[in-house]
Amino acid sequence: MKKKQLILNIGANFISVMVSLIISFFLTPYIIQSIGKEAYAFVPISNNFTSYMAVLTLALTSMTGRFVTLKTHKNDINAANDYYSTSFYSNLVIALFWSLICFAVVIFLNRLVNIPPEIFDDVRLLFIFMFIAFIVNLATTSFSVAAYCMNRLDVNSIINIVGSIMRIVVIFVLFSFFRARVYYIGLSVLAFMLILGSLNMITSRKIMPTLRISLKRVKMKIVWELLSSGIWNSFIQLSNVLLTGLDLLIANLILGPSAAGVLAIAKTAPMALQSLIAVVPSAFSPYLTILYARDDRNLFISELLYTLKFTSIITGIPIAAYIALSSSFFGLWVPSVAGNELTALSLLTMISMIASFCIMPLFHIFTITNRLKWPSAAIFVTGLLNIIIVLTVLKTTNLGLYAIAGISSFLEIFRCLIFVPRYAAHCIHEPPSMLYRPIVKGLAYMGILIATFTGITLIVPATSWLTLLVLGSIMVVAGLLIGVLFMLNSLEKEKLRAMVMTMANKLRNN
Repeated sequence: MKKKQLILNIGANFISVMVSLIISFFLTPYIIQSIGKEAYAFVPISNNFTSYMAVLTLALTSMTGRFVTLKTHKNDINAANDYYSTSFYSNLVIALFWSLICFAVVIFLNRLVNIPPEIFDDVRLLFIFMFIAFIVNLATTSFSVAAYCMNRLDVNSIINIVGSIMRIVVIFVLFSFFRARVYYIGLSVLAFMLILGSLNMITSRKIMPTLRISLKRVKMKIVWELLSSGIWNSFIQLSNVLLTGLDLLIANLILGPSAAGVLAIAKTAPMALQSLIAVVPSAFSPYLTILYARDDRNLFISELLYTLKFTSIITGIPIAAYIALSSSFFGLWVPSVAGNELTALSLLTMISMIASFCIMPLFHIFTITNRLKWPSAAIFVTGLLNIIIVLTVLKTTNLGLYAIAGISSFLEIFRCLIFVPRYAAHCIHEPPSMLYRPIVKGLAYMGILIATFTGITLIVPATSWLTLLVLGSIMVVAGLLIGVLFMLNSLEKEKLRAMVMTMANKLRNN
């Protein structure tokens, strides 16, 4: 792999996600204090509604990057432009369709969600702005394909950073000079999507000038090919909705807006953490796709195994650190609502990450090999079981939010450790044992990290932000040392050393 580009991809993606985390970190307590936890709960709920709508759109959008990349690196530029143009115009048609659906949802919103009367108008405006942002993103999403195709994810990340800064500006101005309203969050998301769409359109022409949109290149057979391949991604998205996308809505309708507010706060940090740890495997995905397109099997397998280990080392540290520091974190972050319930709900929400952190690159294998049928079926069964079990437990027990937060996580553990490795091995025609070796090693590594980090917090409790920051820094250094020594063989350590040297030389030259 081109070390320089990998470092750029990971670094830029990491900075992009960190900017988003900083927004959540600093703004969430202020927003909760300004508008209340009941109103804040409708921010992730409105996000979930856009996730429901994305179920159908993924059928066309999710596979465009794969086909354009494969055709480009097989030197078939005309075919790549056919896929690119067809995807763009198809997305415009879908955006028009969803505009009508969004209008109906807004009209009948009070019949779909339990909204306190005193904040109904604000919540309706929140949904309106979130829906408009969704339509803008859908209409412009094809422009991001060029960066993926040319393995320039750093460009997308820089654009995300610019958009995130615009979000900060919009939120700061509105909350500083006007009375606090929950729909300001929707306005900031709309500004973010407008920036993303505009900059992606401009940069796509510079990154890949041979990629052009033309109405004449739209072909119905490509629409069908994208749909037939991408429908499984839509099915996976539907299953994700059943697995985790309905939890806040269920809490709102069954347990009330206040309970949904507590769960929304508990999920904020784990969801941000999920975005952070997804950076590493995503950075490897374009290069793995290119290797697959070139039929370079030996290098493809070698890079995949290295990606599994490298991802485990990097992503295991924040997960273990969060588990060890979660109680102190909530006490410092949102002291007005912090407590054992909030900490427990947060840990239950993210416990599945302990199983998934060491297999995350394998999720990309299903898309790269275009083998999505059975993965989508597996997650659908998991999601369906989650809804059935959660509703049953809510009806027959007093577990309440604990059932909503925990059941999906435990079901995910079984899917991630039993189905995903075995089917990924099948897709690349290798024995499952080849993938289970780094996975088992990764799980052992996680156990060592949790034990080590918990021991550190027992010796030095995190009683202030400074103490928490110092402890976090110590955990990062200790985790990296443990990971390199425990996870990598001599050749992989040399490969990592070369990456670090490349990064150091680049910083020195700059």
